[in-house]
Amino acid sequence: MDDTDIERTPGSGPARLADLTPDQCWGLLEQVEVGRVAWCGPDGPDVVPVNLAVVEEAVWLRTSPYSRLVGHCRGGARLAVEADHVDTGRRSGWSVVVAGVGEPVDTLDVPEAVRLLDTWAPGNRGALVRLTVHRVTGRRLTARTP
Repeated sequence: MDDTDIERTPGSGPARLADLTPDQCWGLLEQVEVGRVAWCGPDGPDVVPVNLAVVEEAVWLRTSPYSRLVGHCRGGARLAVEADHVDTGRRSGWSVVVAGVGEPVDTLDVPEAVRLLDTWAPGNRGALVRLTVHRVTGRRLTARTP
């Protein structure tokens, strides 16, 4: 594990920045229901918030069947999903990024837990995208006591 001390504002003491193991990253992803999905489309990078679930070692996203994301993923496409947690009071938090290939999946071919994935955005969110993960990375920033 690669730890790096970074300076903070005077009197606040240094923080510790540490890489997370893949198991730690998956554990954190399983605790969240919102993240951001990113991809590079014909007009450049796109990043949108999504509701997500981790099921069967894949990240599942529910979105509109007419979204740019679904259009981009037809036939398989490279995606990255980022999720994080920030504690502004303690100036600490974590971030996990998974990258791989995203594909729309017919709702009949998904695990039951994915069918139950709720979305916060209104409207038709009947499309499901499965991200088959090829890379997982994460970091945690932990505040030290002064």
